[in-house]
Amino acid sequence: MDLLQQFLEVKRSFQYDYIYFDAIFLVIWIVVLLNNKKHKALLFGLIIAPIIYFIDAVIWWNGSAGPSFPVGTYIREYWIGGAQIAHSVNSFSLLKFGADFMMTISYSLFAFSWIWIMFENIRLKTRGSREIFKYTLIYFCFWLIIPLLSLLLPINDTIVIAVRHMNTQLPIMIIAVIIGYLLLLFVYRKELKTVFKVFLIGVSASLIMEIPLFIFQIRTITPLFILFEAMFLLNIGVPYLFLLWDKLLKTKSTS
Repeated sequence: MDLLQQFLEVKRSFQYDYIYFDAIFLVIWIVVLLNNKKHKALLFGLIIAPIIYFIDAVIWWNGSAGPSFPVGTYIREYWIGGAQIAHSVNSFSLLKFGADFMMTISYSLFAFSWIWIMFENIRLKTRGSREIFKYTLIYFCFWLIIPLLSLLLPINDTIVIAVRHMNTQLPIMIIAVIIGYLLLLFVYRKELKTVFKVFLIGVSASLIMEIPLFIFQIRTITPLFILFEAMFLLNIGVPYLFLLWDKLLKTKSTS
């Protein structure tokens, strides 16, 4: 694939039972959070999830991919079992919702609850590196196990292809990241280590997703693309979320 196309045509291909295993491990993740009294982290994920769903499954699903594409091409598109999913309510709508749920709601409950825990540990220093390692290891291992089980167990091998046509969105992503971190550098100009740690949280959260996709060839991408995604994918929102968390949501409680 042409290098530029990797950035503009973001694609993943997976078997439909990936969604089933993702749901199982999501339940386990939620149980882990509840057992460890990470209620605020889980609530944070629950609040972010519908926002991510709305962006991907509503705005991108209904948004034109731009003038460089044929009329009727949208930013987000799906092929399930070889058939392109029409942009209307039809017999495939439930299958589409399964894919949407996995890539938006489930992902948000994993990623943003983890991000909350990381915020706690870099700012409140609740349990330090031990807690950071614990939740990062659980999260990353789950995301390695899910595609492995999907490949090994032939439950539903229907192929799902999800594409994001990012021609119109890529500049917005880059600008949002730059503005976000300029804002953090201004607000925390006397705490530059904090800004760097927030950046690393965004990078790490993206890598936890992208590395398994790369290993299991769900995305056929280059290391350069992984580096770009690491720097920009979640850092679109992470600096703004940290400001919100640190200035409005943070309390002395670490529940």
